[in-house]
Amino acid sequence: MPSAAPTQLWLVVALICGPIIFGLLAWLAQSERTRNILVITATCLTALAGVALAVQGPFMLQAGPGTGHLGDLLEAVMVAVVLGIGYKQKIWPVFAMGIVQAGLVVFEHLGKGAESANPTFILDSLSTILVLIISIVGSVIVVYGIGYMHVHEHHAPPTTASTGRFFFFLTGFLGLMNGLVLTDSLKWLAIFWEGTTLCSFFLIGHDRTPEARRNAARALIINVFGGMSLGFGVALAQHEGGNGSISNMVQSAALLPLVLVVLATFTKSAQMPFQSWLLGAMVAPTPVSALLHSSTMVKAGSYLLLRLAPGFVGTNLATVIALSGAFTFAVTSAIAISQSNAKKVLAYSTIANLGLIVACAGIGTPMAYSAALVILVYHAISKALLFLCVGTIEQQIGSRDIDDMSGIMLKMPYTTTIAAVGMVSMMLPPFGMLVGKWMAIASSGHAPIVLLLLVIGSALTIFFWAKWLGRIITTAYHDHYTVENLPFSMKGALSLLVLMVIAGGAMTGVIYRNYLSPLAKVTMSGSPLANDSSVLLKSVDEFMGWPLITIIVVVAGVVLMALLGLRNSHTRLPFLCGENTPSGTRTFVFRSLMDQPVTAHVSSFYFAPWFGEIGITKWANPVAVLILLTLFVRIGLI
Repeated sequence: MPSAAPTQLWLVVALICGPIIFGLLAWLAQSERTRNILVITATCLTALAGVALAVQGPFMLQAGPGTGHLGDLLEAVMVAVVLGIGYKQKIWPVFAMGIVQAGLVVFEHLGKGAESANPTFILDSLSTILVLIISIVGSVIVVYGIGYMHVHEHHAPPTTASTGRFFFFLTGFLGLMNGLVLTDSLKWLAIFWEGTTLCSFFLIGHDRTPEARRNAARALIINVFGGMSLGFGVALAQHEGGNGSISNMVQSAALLPLVLVVLATFTKSAQMPFQSWLLGAMVAPTPVSALLHSSTMVKAGSYLLLRLAPGFVGTNLATVIALSGAFTFAVTSAIAISQSNAKKVLAYSTIANLGLIVACAGIGTPMAYSAALVILVYHAISKALLFLCVGTIEQQIGSRDIDDMSGIMLKMPYTTTIAAVGMVSMMLPPFGMLVGKWMAIASSGHAPIVLLLLVIGSALTIFFWAKWLGRIITTAYHDHYTVENLPFSMKGALSLLVLMVIAGGAMTGVIYRNYLSPLAKVTMSGSPLANDSSVLLKSVDEFMGWPLITIIVVVAGVVLMALLGLRNSHTRLPFLCGENTPSGTRTFVFRSLMDQPVTAHVSSFYFAPWFGEIGITKWANPVAVLILLTLFVRIGLI
């Protein structure tokens, strides 16, 4: 891999430090106008730098003198902040784990395997994908936050938290995530990892309500636990003679350090039994939810697991990882069916799709790795769009309950149409999510239990997406609609993301064939099933051609003909077991017994007795714990 040119060096600095510096200036800004200009500048520069770096191609960058000492300082600062938060807010588990982390830092400097001076940063195909997701999708979410927070300030509970501080952590998140996916240094990985944990803590607790504080504390406890596990893995890898790099950890394939780091990825990716922190994050303002669920926090775990996958391919550890991810995928997809809270549906869907990525990493074939990459890319764009749509709807109607979204096409046709596109992209061709799930199922044929869980989970996801989609688009026919008035930043962000979803769907075959499939073949060439997987990969390539195009054209033609054939004369009031009564509103009223007017109310099926959150979680979390324990059983530690 070639060494970095000066231009690439400055782009790396801009991607990591730029968002943090501009975020700090936005925090210090005295006026809302100045703050907004700084935030927009930060996002534009980040997006441009991300694209420019991707165009530059792969490189290796050895950081200059002094960065080793800077890393030591930042490591100490991170541990001190964790200890300070744990002590000040009396979150004693965090304080205790902070003490352990402080001990690990001391061990790192005293142990024989302590990392030498300067870290290395690498841009390869995998980190390029993540940099583009973070810099483009993440920046769009931050821009959306400008208009959203202006409205949120007038409707949220009174708080002393400043919006400037909010944008500091929101933009800073982009810089920390870029550093996390670019570094090859285990020590700097841990620094960026802990930084994202602290950002999520402050963002989740932004409104400072008792619920927000409680959920922020839960997120901090679980993710500091993950950081502690990562710290132990890094310390062991270095103690066993490693050079302190992720690349060396993959090549050495030492199972115990890998198990500890994999456990850390499970916490960040909210895999069962660690999913509660991501569900609790729903109390945060919508830009936070969108950022955590699409392009930053949860993608850190997915990225690191995919980076480590060649190190555990074909081992017992891989089998357990595949089973754990498939179990999370099936169970959380089932729970999503019983949820009427739109944000919770999106949250469980995120956890489920992350579980699918984890399962693919464990399966370990080029086909499965391709599926993980497809899901990683398309989930980021579609889920960001859906979260922003739900946040917009909630601000307009004052509710995030799905049943309250009945007839919303009349009130908010622009946002509703975009949300419908986002939901379709999660389950139908030509969008990548369906392709990714199909590839994951096809690649799991050698593991019957994993295959069964993936099939069940995929069927359940279709159910809850179709149910929600039907709720928002089912309404009375009208020959014209009035588009809602939204702040420019919100409408611009929604428009850009929906264009990205549509363009991504149209280019699924190109993206897969030219970028994702070659990366998977190279990365997982050492898989025991690489030869078998190549046959399946070829079949996917063939399907991406004329069969997929034919399906798209036929479906689009049928929908277009149906829409063009609609006339006012075709509309009829629904039969409601009684005479229809003019109501003066857009609700349906009919005469019932004793000539009394009754308003028709339609509710979705949630099947709570079978798919209730509490009932399933009670048995699913212990099962997930048992599966994780087998990580250590399989390598002979228990």
